[in-house]
Amino acid sequence: MSSTPPTVYLVTGANRGLGFALVGAILAAHADAFVYAAARDPPKASALQALAQKYAGRIAIVKWAAADAADNAHLAQLIKEAHGRVDTVIANAAIAKLSDTVLNSPAGDFEEQFTVNVVGPVLLFQALHDLLKASACPRFVPISTGAASVGGMPITMPLHIAVYGSTKAALNYVTRKIHFENEWLSAFPLAPGAASTEGFYEAVAKDNTGIFKRMLEEFPPRTPDEAAKLLVDLIDKATRETSGGEFIDIDGTKLPW
Repeated sequence: MSSTPPTVYLVTGANRGLGFALVGAILAAHADAFVYAAARDPPKASALQALAQKYAGRIAIVKWAAADAADNAHLAQLIKEAHGRVDTVIANAAIAKLSDTVLNSPAGDFEEQFTVNVVGPVLLFQALHDLLKASACPRFVPISTGAASVGGMPITMPLHIAVYGSTKAALNYVTRKIHFENEWLSAFPLAPGAASTEGFYEAVAKDNTGIFKRMLEEFPPRTPDEAAKLLVDLIDKATRETSGGEFIDIDGTKLPW
């Protein structure tokens, strides 16, 4: 282990898919990194447990559920006692369910996904605000989606993503607002593109328009590990001046809001 103070990361939704890949990518890329891996049910997060054995002493698997005030407070206290700060927060946890058109989407679908996808990252930021401010290079990076772009192509397509897309558009707004309200912080939403996660293929299977399947044929998705490596590189290089308050794609370009 290096005598250099560790760079402290937090990744939510870390038990599977992109979140799990992000934890692995951070640990593999940085010998001095310590990662808090947040999952709803740590005892059942077997892949994370195996990763914790591989990177002994460099990962803490913590119980956390989006929008749970007690979990957020407990997480903040754990980090405060162990490290006194957090350098990079990657708010990855989300619900991505296909629903229907705006006309036919039940209110419950909006409520469920807004709670996890918007309120969850907001409460996370509020809980970790002081710990981020204690960092010399603080970053708050929610994982968004290109489908949230109001000025992009996805909103014009007959995909049943009105609920999911609107929650991520709201998350984008909140993140950009955080940027302007906190001049000491680098905060920006990051779109990971299509990654071949379990959740992604669940969405493809439920898409009765056939658009997802045609897009897959033309633009094969990256593996979670491939996507995570690119995302971690972008995050680590990001500054307030280069990325703060922008909507960043996985290729480093800026997406229209």
